[in-house]
Amino acid sequence: MTLSLKTRFLMATLLVTFFIFLYAVSTLKSQIVTSNLLRETLSKNLSTMRLASEIKHDFVLHDDLVFRFLATGDDTLLDESSRSREKIKITMSKLKMASESPTVRELLSELESESAGYFKDMQKLLATAPRGVVPDDKVSILKAISWAKQIPNQQKALEVISAKGKTKLNYIYSLCDKLVDLNRVRMEDVQKQIQAAVDQSQWSIQWGGLSIFVGIALIGLLLALSILTPLKELQSGIRRIMGGDLNFEIIPHSADEIGRITQAFNAMTRNLKEKQAQLLRETITDELTGLYNFRYFQEELKNETERARRYERHLSVLLIDIDHFKHYNDTHGHEMGNVVLKTTAQALRETLRPSDFLARYGGEEFVAFLTDTDKTQGQRVAERVREAIDACQFPGEEKQPGGKLTISLGGATFPENTKVAKDLVEKADKALYEAKHRGRNRVVWIS
Repeated sequence: MTLSLKTRFLMATLLVTFFIFLYAVSTLKSQIVTSNLLRETLSKNLSTMRLASEIKHDFVLHDDLVFRFLATGDDTLLDESSRSREKIKITMSKLKMASESPTVRELLSELESESAGYFKDMQKLLATAPRGVVPDDKVSILKAISWAKQIPNQQKALEVISAKGKTKLNYIYSLCDKLVDLNRVRMEDVQKQIQAAVDQSQWSIQWGGLSIFVGIALIGLLLALSILTPLKELQSGIRRIMGGDLNFEIIPHSADEIGRITQAFNAMTRNLKEKQAQLLRETITDELTGLYNFRYFQEELKNETERARRYERHLSVLLIDIDHFKHYNDTHGHEMGNVVLKTTAQALRETLRPSDFLARYGGEEFVAFLTDTDKTQGQRVAERVREAIDACQFPGEEKQPGGKLTISLGGATFPENTKVAKDLVEKADKALYEAKHRGRNRVVWIS
């Protein structure tokens, strides 16, 4: 099935649009993957790292507030430590909800357990530690002595409890650091994935762009070839026609616009060839009889004479004249005379061989050359022609002298009589004159 140029251009446009669409989709997909990694995975890891760091910071802050309270007895510090403790619990809950890794969840469970132990020890520490500050001068000496006696025992208990708390706190710090490290490793993996996605995106953009360029170039090349190739053939055909080769035709390769132009070009060439052939026929033929004219006869006779000389063959020339034609014209008129000329020409054409050349010499005379025909053969042909005309029935011929319309013939042969084409016709004319002189309706061959 042949596609029109309009359809080809439309399909090319659709293909280019399709390639660009695929390129855009591929690029967008890579960007979406990168965006998802940045938005979801990376942001989650940053969030969990931040939460783990906050937990550690809040534990440090809580521990500092507790011991500052123990040192100063400032109740506001105790309230702040309670808020810090609640914040730690909330942050751990958020971290637990944000974490999906089993390892992180396991560390969080351990952190919760250690945190619970730490806070329990802190409660014991607060309960054991002295609640009052150093007595001032207004306190009785007995109360001051009693306060001083309690210090060694309280300090001893405080040291034991605080040592355990520090150990737990350090372990809690290490768990927080592990959480941060785990998320940092996870974030590094995510960064590698992002880099891989970016590299893949760059590769897709580069090779996708190159593929689109090659695809568009290939489509353009095929489209150009489908148009330029037949146009080039058409241009070549036009040059050949302009050079005179009217037999050349271009084979249509498609039924599109160019194919139709090619068909029109071939039709134009055939029409031009027919017109040229018609013009040639009109130039070399006699309008009345349809035979060749004498000028063309002379050209062909010259060629045949040269050919006969080259191949050492015989060539005979017959000059034929209708007897008393003027009398016929005067009696019946020129219209009837034209009928006689046409009838005679047809009879001569049918009697002579297809290879023989017949032309109208002028007026009522005809001339022919007989290829590969010597004198004896030429005389037999001439006699056969005379008999054929004699056998014809012409209207009004009974009013002719002798009651019959006849012809006289004169002949000459190459190379016996002459080796020049022009002399052949002249010698045949002399023989025809002799036939007329001897009484007409006869054949005379020049000696």
